[in-house]
Amino acid sequence: MGNRSSTPSSEPEGSSSGMYLTPELQGKINSDFEEKIIQTQWNSYRKAHMERYQQREVQNAQRQQELQQKQQQLQQQAKLVHDELDRLVDGAKSKLADLEVALEYDAQRLAEKFKDSEVSGGEKCVDVRAELSRCYNTLDSGECQVFARKLEKCVTEALA
Repeated sequence: MGNRSSTPSSEPEGSSSGMYLTPELQGKINSDFEEKIIQTQWNSYRKAHMERYQQREVQNAQRQQELQQKQQQLQQQAKLVHDELDRLVDGAKSKLADLEVALEYDAQRLAEKFKDSEVSGGEKCVDVRAELSRCYNTLDSGECQVFARKLEKCVTEALA
């Protein structure tokens, strides 16, 4: 009647009557149905893929932010450590400068004290010094303690 692709039923009388589709139309319907299923599956896959991609992007952004915060924390800690080290170095330099000044003052004072005085017994101490030197060159340093004490006593007596 109105549909060319359908044909009237030519089945035996005991069966139900109805419309039958031509094989071409049936193939087209099946093809359209399969395309619809494939398209639905493809859209589902694309949607899932995009969601995973967006999740990875969010995670990467979070990791990047965490790393940036960690880097800033480490830089702040490094700055604090460097500031403390700089303070300690400056303090040590200051103490060293103070010691240099004090040592120079003491050296000048001692030089002035002994400038005009003659050291008595200097020749006697030269002999003891030579004995100590020979001992260090030939014997064990532990055995030379006697000569070291002798030289110390000689110098103390000479300066007194």
